[in-house]
Amino acid sequence: MLAADVHHPAIGAALATAADLLGMEVVFVGGLSADEFAFVRVHGELPGVHEGLTIPRTDSFCHRLLAGAPPSTADAANDTAYADVPARAAFGVTSYVGVPVCDPGGNVVGTLCGVDRRPVPVSAATLAVLEELAGVIEAHISGADAAVIVRRQPGGWRVGTADEPDLTSAMVLADLLCDGGEAVGRPARPEDTDEVAQLRAAVAQLEHALTARVVVEQAIGVLAERQHVTPRAAFEKLRKAARSRGRKVHDLARMVVASVNDPSVPLPPELAGRR
Repeated sequence: MLAADVHHPAIGAALATAADLLGMEVVFVGGLSADEFAFVRVHGELPGVHEGLTIPRTDSFCHRLLAGAPPSTADAANDTAYADVPARAAFGVTSYVGVPVCDPGGNVVGTLCGVDRRPVPVSAATLAVLEELAGVIEAHISGADAAVIVRRQPGGWRVGTADEPDLTSAMVLADLLCDGGEAVGRPARPEDTDEVAQLRAAVAQLEHALTARVVVEQAIGVLAERQHVTPRAAFEKLRKAARSRGRKVHDLARMVVASVNDPSVPLPPELAGRR
């Protein structure tokens, strides 16, 4: 079963992108144990479906998917792989698509899925983008995208309170996704491509933002401890310094992090503080 914080902004961003991609009523992350299937995070609305709902694993579409059924159907009632799935009748599902979510060892711990009461075909290109989004979720649950802020402890910097980290993390992620400038390695959004290609570019942008967020949150941690301010105040200082100098937030963040071990790294005066 998924052990990650499923309400982390990284997973929310992946779900929102999947919802835009599929156009289905509900997109969700499912968790699987040997006996149960759980709707661990749900985007959208479908009568009877809600976060925290558990059903027997064998009653779920995802159980059939992982047993070798096709990854999508737009006519579940007449699809021999899915017609007798109890969840189909229980929720009135006509269309289903799902891809596995694996832990770092390659073990399936969940699924990224969409369901709809209407016929919604899913192309091979769309399925490929959904698999990339599952990879974003996998990167988060692997710990590669772990948030780091405020207090130096074994293993890195940690945030001091339970509520502040997710709020600050969401602010950082939103700022990176909304940044209109081009950074080295940041994928450009296409001008004249079809919808799937645009969504693939959005996934690449999301992956880039999630990677950049790690170093930004590290810098927030350094600044919060160095200047004795809250993580949100540290983020605002970092963002203001970057904007006033025409720099990328994550580029300036790398310099702040580097300054921990190298006092000669030049920083704007408002970020230098005491080292």
